[in-house]
Amino acid sequence: MDSDDMMSTRPDVGVRLRLDVYDQLARAKGYATVTSQAELHGINRATMHALRNGENVPRLDTAMRFAADLGVAVEVIWERVTV
Repeated sequence: MDSDDMMSTRPDVGVRLRLDVYDQLARAKGYATVTSQAELHGINRATMHALRNGENVPRLDTAMRFAADLGVAVEVIWERVTV
């Protein structure tokens, strides 16, 4: 799947990955590197970096897949931000 299908660059939408929570959950499942995290979610490493750095906003289905892959609710690892 193309990385453009995974994210949005809409400036009016503000959501970001809660890295501290995400990293703790991912490490507990054995996914400590960005590459392994990208593989877990079925995306490429560049897309994973962009999402981790807040450069892009995930589509809803992608955000939900991240949460499902880690066994948590979407709100646990993603937070809304004011733009």
